[in-house]
Amino acid sequence: MALNPFAFLQKIGKSLMLPVAVLPVAGLLLGIGAANFEWMPPLLSMLMKNSGDVIFGNLPLIFAIGVALGYTENDGVSAIAATIGYIVMLATLGVMTGVWGMEPKTIMGIKSMETGVFGGILAGGLAAAMFNRFYKIALPAYLGFFAGKRFVPIITALAAIVLGVVLSVIWPPIQGGINSFSHWAAVNDPRLAATIYGFVERLLIPFGLHHIWNVPFFFEIGSFQNADGQIVHGDIARYFAGDPTAGILSGAFLFKMFGLPAAAIAMWHAAKPENRVRVGGIMISAALTSFLTGITEPIEFSFLFLAPVLYLIHAVLAATSQFIMNSLGAHMGFTFSQGGIDFVLFNVLSPYSQKWWLVLILGPVYAAIYYVVFRYTIQALNLKTPGREDATEGGAMAATGTERARDLVLAFGGRGNISNLDACITRLRVVVQDPARVDEGKLRSMGASGILRVRDSVQAVFGTLSENLKTEMQEYLRTAGSEADGPAVGAASVSATPVTAPTAAAAPLPTDRAARIAEALGGTGNIKTLAAFATTRLRIELTDAGKANAEALKRAGVRAVMGLGANGLDLIVGNDADALAGALTGLLPGGRRAAE
Repeated sequence: MALNPFAFLQKIGKSLMLPVAVLPVAGLLLGIGAANFEWMPPLLSMLMKNSGDVIFGNLPLIFAIGVALGYTENDGVSAIAATIGYIVMLATLGVMTGVWGMEPKTIMGIKSMETGVFGGILAGGLAAAMFNRFYKIALPAYLGFFAGKRFVPIITALAAIVLGVVLSVIWPPIQGGINSFSHWAAVNDPRLAATIYGFVERLLIPFGLHHIWNVPFFFEIGSFQNADGQIVHGDIARYFAGDPTAGILSGAFLFKMFGLPAAAIAMWHAAKPENRVRVGGIMISAALTSFLTGITEPIEFSFLFLAPVLYLIHAVLAATSQFIMNSLGAHMGFTFSQGGIDFVLFNVLSPYSQKWWLVLILGPVYAAIYYVVFRYTIQALNLKTPGREDATEGGAMAATGTERARDLVLAFGGRGNISNLDACITRLRVVVQDPARVDEGKLRSMGASGILRVRDSVQAVFGTLSENLKTEMQEYLRTAGSEADGPAVGAASVSATPVTAPTAAAAPLPTDRAARIAEALGGTGNIKTLAAFATTRLRIELTDAGKANAEALKRAGVRAVMGLGANGLDLIVGNDADALAGALTGLLPGGRRAAE
C-alpha cells in the first residue's frame, strides 16, 4: 500500500531525526574543544574539537544513512547501500563537473559538486527505494550469491551513477536558488528570515513536518571558512565554527524555556478545582521537559485541539521572540533544541555566544506574557483546556511492558489494522487500514496528550516515551497470538444481539486469515510446501516468490517476512502458527476448498 502524501512527508521528517540526534554530541565535543579551557590539556581540546568537526563535516553522509534507515525499518543493508550510493554519486558529479566545465570541490577526498545535506537525503532516498524494490529479488542459480539483500548495494551503485548525471544538470540552478535564499537569510535580512521561520515552524509542529522546514535553516543557510580552511554551511555548523553572524534562531530560548512552561502553569491554574491535582502533575512535568530540553509537544498538544486559537497566538508569540532577539543582536547556538541544557552548554559556557544574558531578562517577560494571555483567553472564551472539559478523558499510563503494548495495539484497531508503525521523539506515528477502528478515548486514557489524524495516518503524542512504546509494540507483535487482532470489524454494533457462539466475533477466524495470507502469497497454486516452525513462524516454499505481496501480508497480520533462498519465506505470524498452518493446508488444491 502506497503511503499518502502526508504520510510520505511525515516519514521524511521522521527519518531526519536520526541524523539530528547526533548533533548534541558533535556540538558538545566541538564547543568544549574549541573553548580552549585553561584547565584542559591542549591535546584533549584538539581531540574533542576535531571529533566534533568531523561529524559536522560529514553530515550529508550521515543524512544519507539516516534517511535510508528511516524508510527500510532500520535494516542495516540499506545503510551500506546509502554509503555506497552517496560516494558513487559524488564521484559521478566529479566527472560531470569536468564535462560541464565547472570547478569541482573536494568532499570526503573526492572531487565533486557541492550538494550539501540535500545530496545526502537524495542518496539515502535512492538507497531506500532500491532496498524496498529489490531486497527479495531472485536471480538465476549461478548468480544466487547476489540475490536478495546482497543485490541492493549493487543496484544502488548503478542507480547512483544515473542520479549523479541527472543532478549535474538540474542541481546548479537549484544551488543558485539555495545560495540566494541562504545569503538573504544569513546576511541581508536574518531578522525577517528568523521571524518567518519561527512562525511557520510552530504551524508545522502539529503535522510533524517541521523537521523538513528545519533543514535549510539548520544545515544550509550562510557559509563560513573555519580555522582549518573548510567551508561550512548552516546556522548550527557556522555557529560552532566561530561565525559571529550565525546563531540567528536564538528567540526560541524565550518561549521554550519560559513562555510555554508559563502557559502550562496557566492551564493548570485554569483547571476546575477537582481536576487541578491531576492536571498539575501533567503540566509541571511537561513544563520541566520544555525548560530543560526544549521539547515542547507535550504542552502544545495539550491545548492544540482543545483550543486552536491559543496555538495560533503561541505561533505569533514565537515569531515575535525571534524578531526581538535578532533586533537586539543576540547570537546563540544549539544542537538539539533550545532548552536549558543547550543554553548552558553552548551559550553560557561558549566563547561564540553573543548576548546570551538577554534570555535571563526577556525570558521572565515572555513567561508573564504567556501566562496572562493564556489565562485570560481560556477564561474569556471558556476554552476547554485540560481540566476544564465536561468529562475528562486523559489519564496516566499505568500498565507497562507487554500489557501496555497489547493495549496500544488494540487501541489502534488491532494487529490487522496497523499498516505501518513508527515513532519520532514525542509521537507514535501509525498508518492504519481503517481509521474508524482507532480508539482515541483509549489512547488518551493511556496518557496520550494529543491525537492527530490525516486520512489513514494517526499520531498519538506520548512525549519522550514514544520511541520505547514503539519498540514494545514491535516486540509484542512479533510473538502475539490472535489476541492482538482485536475485535472483528462491526462486532461492537451487534454485541447486544444474542448469538450462539459469542467467541466467534472476538477475532478473525484462522481460515479467514489463512485465506488472506494465501492470496497475498500469490494464491494457493503458488504454494509448494508449508509448515509451522519455531512456534511463531510459517516456513513456506513458493513456486514464484515474485508473486508475494509484502503489503498484503502485513494487512493479513504477518508481522515480518524473511527470505530463504530464491523462493523460500519465513512468515512471522505469532503464537497461532500451528493453527494457521493447518488452515492453509486445508486451502491448498486437493484440500477442503480452494482460496483462488
